[in-house]
Amino acid sequence: MLAAIPFTSGFRTGALLLEQRSRIRQTYIVCMSSTTDNDSLDEILGQVETLLSDPSHHQKPSYNGWRTLDWKNTAPKQEEEVNPEVFKVASKKDLIPCSNLPSPVEKILVKDRIVYLKRDDLVRLPESGVSGNKARKLYSLNNIAASDFPTCVVSYGGPQSNAMVALAAIVHSKNATSNGIDEQQLGINDKSPNRKRFVYYTKTLPRFLRNQPSGNLFRAQSLGMELVELSHAEYQKMFGSESGGRPEPPIELKAPVSGDSLWVPQGGACGVAVQGARMLAQEIVSFWINEGRKRPMTVCVPGGTCTTALLLHGEIRRLFSQMNYPLDIQVVVIPCVGDDAFARRQMMSLNLETGGTGDENEIPTVLLPSPDSISYFGKPMDDKQGYFNFGEPDAAILQTAREMEQDSDVNLDLLYGAPSWTIMLRHWRTTVPSDATSTFDKRNPLAGREVMYVHSGGLEGVASQLTRYRYTGLVHLDEMQYPTRH
Repeated sequence: MLAAIPFTSGFRTGALLLEQRSRIRQTYIVCMSSTTDNDSLDEILGQVETLLSDPSHHQKPSYNGWRTLDWKNTAPKQEEEVNPEVFKVASKKDLIPCSNLPSPVEKILVKDRIVYLKRDDLVRLPESGVSGNKARKLYSLNNIAASDFPTCVVSYGGPQSNAMVALAAIVHSKNATSNGIDEQQLGINDKSPNRKRFVYYTKTLPRFLRNQPSGNLFRAQSLGMELVELSHAEYQKMFGSESGGRPEPPIELKAPVSGDSLWVPQGGACGVAVQGARMLAQEIVSFWINEGRKRPMTVCVPGGTCTTALLLHGEIRRLFSQMNYPLDIQVVVIPCVGDDAFARRQMMSLNLETGGTGDENEIPTVLLPSPDSISYFGKPMDDKQGYFNFGEPDAAILQTAREMEQDSDVNLDLLYGAPSWTIMLRHWRTTVPSDATSTFDKRNPLAGREVMYVHSGGLEGVASQLTRYRYTGLVHLDEMQYPTRH
């Protein structure tokens, strides 16, 4: 009798491989010791360890029918040494969509203060065209060759999710690549037996959206996404948790294609996002070595699952540990889903899942909704300027989007960008306390420091967002055109 021991992926691979071998020994001893002599048992264990050590047997490891991947090996190795020579403030002619990293950095003025705008919204992944924050998060997945790409990708989330349409685009591109067919000929009607599938779970759709899909839902379904609706109770039971879900699939969820279905948590909050965050950290550090003149800088990142902020924070710390060049770069995340306590729980959970210790220093600073807020670790807010309800139309968010476009020539989406900037601008005039012993104050992390903002994109969803604003009376029909620029 042989016990199935799952392979693992991610950043504990080496340690867990040793643990798995130990577990295998224990399992085999329990299962076979009554019928097998010691010499035979040693021979069997040796064969098992040989298999575990042979990379050719690790191509498609699976766990309970789900395929797992070592995300560290799905993308080309990046240079660890920081090269500052190619990182400078971009000229206007460089601000165009591109498939080559690094993304440009634009220097803008926001209410009399210089901001370095990291233009990840201009990034386009090859073949799939995925852009912005999702291009970073899903870089490793996009990089898997079509011949080795999972037969089925499974995820969950909201019906207008940016991650949803990004995953749909990547899977769709692998179908185009593997079948040698122009992408426009593929999509929802493709019934090829070798077709790569994308299955997506969401809550029961509103009637109007089911009858007339729009925005990201329409785009994802046109790319072949298979939508599975669950009641609110079923969805909460399967995917809900106080830390925003877990990286592994729910135990009751059966893999659509046994052995070759890949689970991607909501928003890509797992090891898939590490490679993109590592590249982003290298770009930011390289840029600041070249342009920063050793000034302290805060890097502001909008947060849904807060995955990018957490991993970026860790990768910058890792780079600093390898450098002799003194730099003060701090990552600050602005929660766009939930509050500061929810953001910390999500990041703490992912930190532990990706090999961290859960130490507070491994979590980036969370920007409070205003400088006077007293909310820490879930304590109640004591002021009226709190965080926004995700996706809910708000006049302050709309005003910020309009002001940033008119005054600074920056277009922001209404789910992440504009809410983040609304909160950032509440901190815009803060100063470092006279008795401060450090240049970085966690309660006022923008005070006395240069500011970089990572533009995460999402502008393709603005049209559907404006529709919701129109229904609430905040936007008129003649204002539905929201300009975009390169």
